[in-house]
Amino acid sequence: MKKALIAYLLLITASLFTCAAQEQQDKKFIKGFSGGMMLHTGYLSGCDNPFNYEAKGPTFGIGGVARLHLSDHFRAGFEGYFSNMGLKKDIADGSFNKVFWTGALADFFWKAGRFYPYVGATVGGGMETAYYMFEGDKHDWLPEAKAVYNKKPFFAVDPFIGVDYAVGEALRLTLKADWLLAISKDGLNRPMGPRIYFGFIFAH
Repeated sequence: MKKALIAYLLLITASLFTCAAQEQQDKKFIKGFSGGMMLHTGYLSGCDNPFNYEAKGPTFGIGGVARLHLSDHFRAGFEGYFSNMGLKKDIADGSFNKVFWTGALADFFWKAGRFYPYVGATVGGGMETAYYMFEGDKHDWLPEAKAVYNKKPFFAVDPFIGVDYAVGEALRLTLKADWLLAISKDGLNRPMGPRIYFGFIFAH
């Protein structure tokens, strides 16, 4: 997995440097760039611990993306997000499952009037942090005897599909859906599920 990630990152980096060099000869080779911020929400579920506790519930987060438009239909760049799932059901308030991931992306897009539908994937890495307090109170200063804390790195593959809407010449609204595949030495990490993103993109 590490070799595949390194090869993918090198490929994207080489493409970006090639485009930059080509731009010196042909100013129109890079068609433009775009980037912005997005909020997201979703619903995750699954067991990621040896206690048979299934973490499930809504997740919320924020992040951003930056892309170079290498042709009329192909873009490449980077993105990164934080996502937090607070847990209260069947477990003490204060428990959570947090995920951070980032990586290189590539997508294909089309133009249909003011709409720009796109589909692509991000490949990179991230970290899952889980804190499960089975009994206790987060508001006191007492030691919690029945609590576990775990931090786990993972290799990320994140396929996505979405659409931009051109509000003006430079500003676009974006709506995106994805399904993060977090792969660690133990296999496919859980909890997992779909996320829906909404934000704004500045394009040139």
